[in-house]
Amino acid sequence: MWCFVIIKCPYCGFEGDASEFNYLYEVTLYIMDSHVEREERERSVLIVCPKCKQGFFLENPYKRFYEYLDYNGSRYSVIRG
Repeated sequence: MWCFVIIKCPYCGFEGDASEFNYLYEVTLYIMDSHVEREERERSVLIVCPKCKQGFFLENPYKRFYEYLDYNGSRYSVIRG
């Protein structure tokens, strides 16, 4: 049995199968002494709506950062969106 994931664009309301959307993943390459070094941070995938061409995230891209602050008992207050 096939399970299709339906995604809804928060900007224009377009709903479609996950295969109808475009995906953008940003990568930074660090070159040191002619070798590519691994990037330390993780980035969320940006989903681009095929209708309005606006990009959006399925989850907050700062989620892991907030979890890190909570786990380590940060004394800084953070406004969460």
